Amino acid sequence: MDPKAERRCHILIGVSLVLLTIGIGYDFIVGTQLADFLVIIGGLFIGWVGFFYCLGNAAFWE
Repeated sequence: MDPKAERRCHILIGVSLVLLTIGIGYDFIVGTQLADFLVIIGGLFIGWVGFFYCLGNAAFWE
């Protein structure tokens, strides 16, 4: 994998995990609200984008 693509892959997956951790943790502690739901959906969306980006740039496709 290209080092630039690998860095982007790590950033996307990392941001996704942080958003999901914050959204789900806040949901368990305080209770669900629309903002928590949007943070969780955003984390899932970025996670799937990161997953497909990493899969598309994987070295085994070459």
